[in-house]
Amino acid sequence: MASSVTRKRVKNVKRLLKMGTQDCMQVISVDKEGGFIDLSRRTVQVQDFEQKKQYFDKSKIVHLILRLTAKQLKRPLIDLYDKFGWDLYDKFGFDHAYDALKICLTEPEMVLGKLTIDKPEREAFLANIHKKMAAAPVKLRSIFNLKCYTFEGIDAIRDSLLEAKAKTSDEQFELVFQLIAPPEYMVEVVTLDKNGGMERLDKALKIVSEEITKRGGMFKKIQGPIRIGTSRNDTYGETEIMEKMQGYESSNHSTEENNEEAMDVDLDGDDIEGDDA
Repeated sequence: MASSVTRKRVKNVKRLLKMGTQDCMQVISVDKEGGFIDLSRRTVQVQDFEQKKQYFDKSKIVHLILRLTAKQLKRPLIDLYDKFGWDLYDKFGFDHAYDALKICLTEPEMVLGKLTIDKPEREAFLANIHKKMAAAPVKLRSIFNLKCYTFEGIDAIRDSLLEAKAKTSDEQFELVFQLIAPPEYMVEVVTLDKNGGMERLDKALKIVSEEITKRGGMFKKIQGPIRIGTSRNDTYGETEIMEKMQGYESSNHSTEENNEEAMDVDLDGDDIEGDDA
């Protein structure tokens, strides 16, 4: 309806809603028999739009993986949803099934071990997860100050950085030290292992601090390891997701224990009034 498009008064609704464009709207009602959905645009806030867009993007990835799996197994897609797809949303306390699939990249048994899924389905499902959700490399950066007023001067700073690079860089973590503007320097690393990269940067800064201090210089940490840029759907990292999963399981476990301890209730229905109670 025109009154549900915007809070402002407009002469021509077609200027706000054009064919072929995507928009975020709230579902007001659904007519199952007629097949109509009533929508409202005026009630949607800016922050809601971004949140729901991220949720929608995640849903498309989950649906794509399940659709590819169903095609490979020559099974109806709805069968996979009924068998284990909906459980990815319901069983683990995640904000989205996408978070469960992220865990499958590194610890598949934590998720798939609790689902009803046979071997062929498991193999095809995991293969498609790794194909469509391959981990993207992240860039991590730390910024620090280096000063040295002794005779060695800039040589002491250079040697300290070279020593840190030699002790921390390898094939997995290639650290790069750069001058921003004296006395400010930075060290960066591009890696698939976010936590390992942050630990490696902390180790490099510690070595730089020790080496420059030996040579009579001064070290000051300006900014700890931070991530430069974010992936489109990475609301949480794997560590945060696993912590949420463990917290969800422990809360469910405590609830079950409380229910077992509270079994002293009237099961004969004497205290229940009404058919709907």
